[in-house]
Amino acid sequence: MLIKYLLATIVAGLFAGILVTPAMYLRTVPLILHAETFEDAEGGHDHGAGEAAHSHESAEPHEHETGPELPFGRLGNTILANLVAGAGFALALGGVALLLGRRITARNGIYWGLAGFFVFAFAPSLGLAPELPAMPAADLGSRQVWWVATVLLSAIGLYLIALRREAWARPLGLAVIVAPHLYGAPKAEDLSSPVPAVLASEYAVASLATNLFMWAVLGLALGWMLQRYASAELEG
Repeated sequence: MLIKYLLATIVAGLFAGILVTPAMYLRTVPLILHAETFEDAEGGHDHGAGEAAHSHESAEPHEHETGPELPFGRLGNTILANLVAGAGFALALGGVALLLGRRITARNGIYWGLAGFFVFAFAPSLGLAPELPAMPAADLGSRQVWWVATVLLSAIGLYLIALRREAWARPLGLAVIVAPHLYGAPKAEDLSSPVPAVLASEYAVASLATNLFMWAVLGLALGWMLQRYASAELEG
């Protein structure tokens, strides 16, 4: 049975989700609140497509949502979304490790975390940068398809580069990682936005930094929890 492995993985994810919340309120949430002032000045903006894509592109909850869609308020929903995201990402890393027959330990956990950051946050952000309210966005369906394809190809490419030793593996891995970016991410036809470019750039950097912190904590916590509480299952 892998119950201990599963529980240790989830706990590590929840821990990362809790810790990333104050980091978000320190860096990304103030920028979102600032951007909402431009959105209000424009007479409102339909968040539907932008919010869903934001969750994929930056792996963060929708801190800029307000109104009836947030029954727990901004802070409550942010915490809830971070807990769900942390647990989900931890299960993804733990599942991949089991599939590949690899152990995540306290020593190598940071590398697993950095790999998750590269696959789920950094690589997709090269084409679909984390977006603020009132920023233009392409069709939601097209962005979702590109994001999923980029994540999968980045994971495959990273696997080939980091874990395979054949001569062909690294060149092929690099080609697989670059492929979705050569194809190009979907772009909005109208790029005009009331949000200043400097604010959008600052948010993109802050969002990636926050994601890097979350993934680093997740990798370390996952490695420690699995080594401490699920070593028997890992060896078995």
